[in-house]
Amino acid sequence: MADPSVADRRVAPLVGALPPHCQQDVNTLRRFIHATVSQESPAEAVPPTAFQEVLLTGATGFVGRFFLRDLLRQKGGLVVHCLVRAETVEHGFARVRAALEQADLWDEAFTPRIRIVVGDIGQARFGLSEAEFDDLCQRIDAIYHLAADLALASSYLAIRKINTLSMQSVFELCLRVRYKYVFYASSMGVFPQYFCSFANEFSQSRIDHQMQPDLTSMKKMFPLGVLGYPWSKLVVEQSLLFAHMAGLPMAIFRLPQTSLSSTGFPQVDNISMRLFSAMVDVEMVLQGVSLQRYNEPVDTLSQICTAISLNPRRRFTIYHCCDPRPARCDLEFADFGNYFREVPYGVFKQACQARGENSPLHGYWALLDHFAPYWFSDRRASATLPICDRTLREDCPRPIKWPGLLTKYARANDWVQRHRQQWPYAVRHGRVDADCLLARAKHYAERMSVPFERAYPEWIHRSLHRLVQALNAPEARLLEAKRSSVAYGLSHLLEMNAALTRERQQLPEIEREEIARPVFIVGINRTGTTLLHRLLARDKRCWTLRSYELLEPVLPTGESATLAGTPADPRRAYLEDMLAASKMEEVFKGIHHVDIDEPEEDIQLLRLSFSSWASTVQYYVPDFGQWLAATSSRDAYAHHRRTLQHFTYQRRQRESQGQWVLKMPFHLMELETVIETYPDALFIQTHRDPTRFMGSWNSLVERVRSLSSEPPAPRPRRRTTSLHERHA
Repeated sequence: MADPSVADRRVAPLVGALPPHCQQDVNTLRRFIHATVSQESPAEAVPPTAFQEVLLTGATGFVGRFFLRDLLRQKGGLVVHCLVRAETVEHGFARVRAALEQADLWDEAFTPRIRIVVGDIGQARFGLSEAEFDDLCQRIDAIYHLAADLALASSYLAIRKINTLSMQSVFELCLRVRYKYVFYASSMGVFPQYFCSFANEFSQSRIDHQMQPDLTSMKKMFPLGVLGYPWSKLVVEQSLLFAHMAGLPMAIFRLPQTSLSSTGFPQVDNISMRLFSAMVDVEMVLQGVSLQRYNEPVDTLSQICTAISLNPRRRFTIYHCCDPRPARCDLEFADFGNYFREVPYGVFKQACQARGENSPLHGYWALLDHFAPYWFSDRRASATLPICDRTLREDCPRPIKWPGLLTKYARANDWVQRHRQQWPYAVRHGRVDADCLLARAKHYAERMSVPFERAYPEWIHRSLHRLVQALNAPEARLLEAKRSSVAYGLSHLLEMNAALTRERQQLPEIEREEIARPVFIVGINRTGTTLLHRLLARDKRCWTLRSYELLEPVLPTGESATLAGTPADPRRAYLEDMLAASKMEEVFKGIHHVDIDEPEEDIQLLRLSFSSWASTVQYYVPDFGQWLAATSSRDAYAHHRRTLQHFTYQRRQRESQGQWVLKMPFHLMELETVIETYPDALFIQTHRDPTRFMGSWNSLVERVRSLSSEPPAPRPRRRTTSLHERHA
């Protein structure tokens, strides 16, 4: 009986016939592999644990520079030979260093471990002399082959020399003297269902582990004379699988769409980046487009792939390098203050073509026309992707952590702001506009099927208008580049109000929830309130609000009884994404320990009313503070109580009884209203000499405001007169 583990790792053969040119190239490479193995009888390969020197192609490319960084980081002492087109070794090293510096990856410690091989992937034996090539054959233990012509809208014949026939040199290097490992960067784009975003006829498709693409679908979706790139990758995959049967150790990494990194560095020529830049350029949003659009960060991919390549217990040969469970899939341009008109593809294309060569999509219309029915379909982005990442999870020796969508786009925006001279496209900052935000509120109410007036009573309109007016005032000094993130924060609060209204509409019993004797810790900041709050949270009789609950009071799936508060609670990942995107953990470092599983202040409950004193800390909005002081906060605290009823109902799904312990210094500003709202409330006030904590508090306020506002002009220091001057 066959070993099931072996059968599980087997890659099924392709079904059907390749196009003639592709089959011809597969046959050519197979013959070369057979002849070389027969003549050379190569010795066994050294295991990954013994790698000393490896060859990397494409080191100056978008993906290659991250592979270079991670190979040098993950294996101490490893020497990486980089094949680079250059005039001299010095010129090649300068190119590699510049590529890493551009992405903020360079480390001077890399210098002695980088070797430059001046050559060309498109030439026989990389354009090296026989002696140089022989030397590589003796030295190299593995080759990471990433170099390729990435032009999507090119025929197979136009790119086969670089993408396909160059493999002959790779195979010769790896089959002479001894076997060398080959780690090949292929593409998820060999699957039409992936390339077409699982839309239309591909909506029920999935991609299983070790799976081969369907040739019939490829021939339909990838005309050889227009879209040769996926065919070139498939041809190389087939030759590698043949070489593997002949004894060559190898791995195929099918990389997904990637145009961003967790550090913010973008690939400006990527079709996804061009598409979004074109929408910004003409201030239009394509109907059916999704911000999610399968865009895994290149540095995460690199860390995963290099770790797998160095794993001596690796079991599989093909890896689908995708995140099948993206954290968010419902974000839109307008959520970030970019209130662009939504238009169909034809209108968008016409507007872009009017820009001529200045359009980021100039020269890409044949490709877009072909895939528009799939890329811009009406189907909403799914919360999961039908892609099996089993081989990735089982063979990666370290935990896989995919950064969230907010983090990727926030850091990309920061990178663009720091490198405007390198960004070739138009930049539009979001707007903080009360009327536009209320239009978004109507959108959220319609999407969640709740009455707009119930989700957003008139007093919320007034509060929102006052806050937005203060944010746009000159004294707020709001940074242009941060207006999008400010708009997103306000949009999110509006969305949460709609979600709360929907839950109350679905569960009218929430209205009857009683809140008995809530405890309010109301000491001033820096007086031990956090320590006391977290200490009381250890008592099972106390209910406290965790950070991720405060950010998103309603569980998107509604599974309060089974999912809420567990490690699988999706709100945890969303909070981690928000913290990374906002850099809030960096701001609080050394002042306040941020832990998503610990209780936090109930600031967010008042922020939902847009009537929170916290806004006067986050931003310099003195007029808003004066308005808060002169305005009754009854509506805001009534909203606070209604929201706490939701949390009470959610808690009772798992626990029969508990007493709320809340903590927020700003309650001191509204004690009378707190008592009016919660007549049986209990209060704990901590104390500390103000002279011992006000400096720390002021420092924290300054740090928080620096995230979105220009620093204030330094005040002139008062000149101190000397005793002699006073007597003169």
